[in-house]
Amino acid sequence: MSSMKDQLLEVLAKVSTTQLALESLRANSTSRALELLEMDLDASILALARLAKQIDATERERINSTLQQIRAYRRLHPRRAEADLGSVANGVLVRAARLAQKRAAEILDEAE
Repeated sequence: MSSMKDQLLEVLAKVSTTQLALESLRANSTSRALELLEMDLDASILALARLAKQIDATERERINSTLQQIRAYRRLHPRRAEADLGSVANGVLVRAARLAQKRAAEILDEAE
C-alpha cells in the first residue's frame, strides 16, 4: 500500500495538472491543455494498474473495463505530444511524463 506521502504527492500532481489545464483552456491554449490532460490520464492508468494488484477479482474487472475504454479512446486519438510544456514544467516533470506515457501505453496494450 502506498504511503501517505506518496498519496499526497499524487494528489498534488493531479491538482497542479488540472489547474494548469484549466488555465490553458481559459487562455485558449487547447494544445497545452490537451497535453496536460493526456499526462493526467497516463498517471491515472498507472494508478489503476497498481490498484489492480491489490484488489479482488470483481473490482479488477471494473479496472480492466475502464482500461479497455481508455484503450479505445487512445486508438481513436493516439497519444502524442500535443504541446511543448517547457514554459510550465521543469525537466524532471517532462522526463517523468515521458516514462509514464510509455508505461501507460504498455498497460493499455496488456488490458484484456
